[in-house]
Amino acid sequence: MILAFVFVYTAIAKVYDWNATKLAMYNQVIPDWSKDLLLYGIPMMEVLVALMLLIPRWRFRGFLASLMLMLVFTGYVAWVWLGLAGRVPCSCGGIISSLTWGQHLILNLGLTGLAVWGVGSMGVWRYGSLGE
Repeated sequence: MILAFVFVYTAIAKVYDWNATKLAMYNQVIPDWSKDLLLYGIPMMEVLVALMLLIPRWRFRGFLASLMLMLVFTGYVAWVWLGLAGRVPCSCGGIISSLTWGQHLILNLGLTGLAVWGVGSMGVWRYGSLGE
């Protein structure tokens, strides 16, 4: 439920402040052709993953998708935090905007750990012992 809440919250925050989201995306150090794709795609993926987490039949896939998204998001935050971006390419919205990049990294690492736990626990529940 925590991951689903976080994904829905961040998607809503992006859509609610669309102009800031758009400016932040266009300020990214990524190929221009990918900016609109990510601008629209990320909030849609976040909502889709949240729905997958809430539907029991899709929950395992939701945890896998959460893990993939969180690995990408955490890698991005680490990249900025380590100064490898050369500049801070965006500011995050909502409550997360009050965090430093280091605090944001810790939050993302915790959420990534939650996704790992979800994949592991759902995998054991669905397939028995993972060691077999």
